[in-house]
Amino acid sequence: MDQAINNNFISPFSFIDHKWEIMWIQIPSATKYDKPNENRSEKENAALEAISCVGVIGGLQLQYLFGLSREHIKRMCEKHLLVRHTLYKTTQDGKSQEIPIYTVGRFGANNMMPEYKDNYWIELDTKKVLKALLFFQFCQLFKDIEIAPAPEPFTASIYLNDQLYYIYVERDGLKDLTLYLKWKKNFKERIFVVTENIQYLKELEMFIEEQSLKLRAVVDEHLKKREFILWHFNDKTREWITS
Repeated sequence: MDQAINNNFISPFSFIDHKWEIMWIQIPSATKYDKPNENRSEKENAALEAISCVGVIGGLQLQYLFGLSREHIKRMCEKHLLVRHTLYKTTQDGKSQEIPIYTVGRFGANNMMPEYKDNYWIELDTKKVLKALLFFQFCQLFKDIEIAPAPEPFTASIYLNDQLYYIYVERDGLKDLTLYLKWKKNFKERIFVVTENIQYLKELEMFIEEQSLKLRAVVDEHLKKREFILWHFNDKTREWITS
């Protein structure tokens, strides 16, 4: 059964329809720290492990996914477990919004990111940040999942019922994914694609047909409503449908 799509819907995470600017906090290389506090709670460890798999997370996502209060997040920043930055968003009608985003701090990386690089986040561009935020929005659809790393161009992977899924977030094109699939002809893993518009996935149709990709898609509109509605390509009717 197909679900109605609002053609006038503008995603809150649209790369095209909004203007974005990131204000990264850079930590001086000569910064001295007190001895790290290794007594981290289970919630803190879970959050830090997830961020280390992706790179960055939104403040509200930290609260919702890991049950961390604003005060708790602030304390994690004070202990250098997290570093707070700001993502600025300006909509088409001129409305501005400041979105707190967080990366793994020096002490948050202990025993988790052995190759930790100070200020690693400055290498993350706007698209990668938006993809990370949408990945965590997607994770909010589930109660019990395990987040794991994934190779580029995927944002990360998840385990659902012991099954591995690779997560790709579309923002302004699919070129990196189509190139990956062109040369990974034996790619058999299951894929979830998050996209602003289901019509943006047309470039994937040939790969779905030729390689029998196990691919399902979720649109931003349903993510915003926290509705887990999956789309798949019907090779008989040659259209994307829900079931």
